Amino acid sequence: MTIGNRIFLKKPEAPQELLDAFGSIPAANISDTMGRLVGMHPRIQLQSAPKRPITAGRALTIKTRSGDNLMLHQALNMAKPGDVLIVSNDGGEMYRSLIGEIMFTYLASTGAAGIIIDGPIRDIDAVRQMEMPIYATGTNPAGPYKEGPGDINVPISCGGISINPGDIIVMDQDGVIVIPLQEAETVLKNARAFQEKDESKLKLTQEGKSNRDWVNKLIEEKKVEIIDGTYYK
Repeated sequence: MTIGNRIFLKKPEAPQELLDAFGSIPAANISDTMGRLVGMHPRIQLQSAPKRPITAGRALTIKTRSGDNLMLHQALNMAKPGDVLIVSNDGGEMYRSLIGEIMFTYLASTGAAGIIIDGPIRDIDAVRQMEMPIYATGTNPAGPYKEGPGDINVPISCGGISINPGDIIVMDQDGVIVIPLQEAETVLKNARAFQEKDESKLKLTQEGKSNRDWVNKLIEEKKVEIIDGTYYK
């Protein structure tokens, strides 16, 4: 087995019911129940125009050499409905785009849930009209190589977050979060409770009934000095 140049054809497959459940909860609510440590770096931004406000899918991970998309092409051939292709791009190299309109169009035809690239893309005018969620660091007209090596369905890092094949990915306008598959049921339970509480707080705020007493309490606990005066005399 050649480590660093492998394709694993199988990955864990979360049931569609689990994806549907996460697809109704904002990424921010889920993140707040996970220590706020699961969000990809904001350099990875939404580039397309999805119809659904929230999308959840299964991670199909791709480790590529910087500026090379051979393994990404192979992953397109493997993509299934509900998959989210996640491309490491060797730490986020910015000088070559890895994918453009033709490849995006093919990926959408497979029923894939989306794609996340720690690097640039091209054909942005077409991408902005696409309904499939497409996240990238920006654009660059320079194209990629197709030499390899690389891996598919192995642990990778994308946007500063570790991802394993089959992890659940939740994407919305705020960005991308990663939920380890083995923790998904617990996260879902906690996120649903948090969402319900958050919606209740929003309703009270809209009605002018928000309670802000907790701020003063926390200020006192932190022993913040309160000065009844101006900074300058």
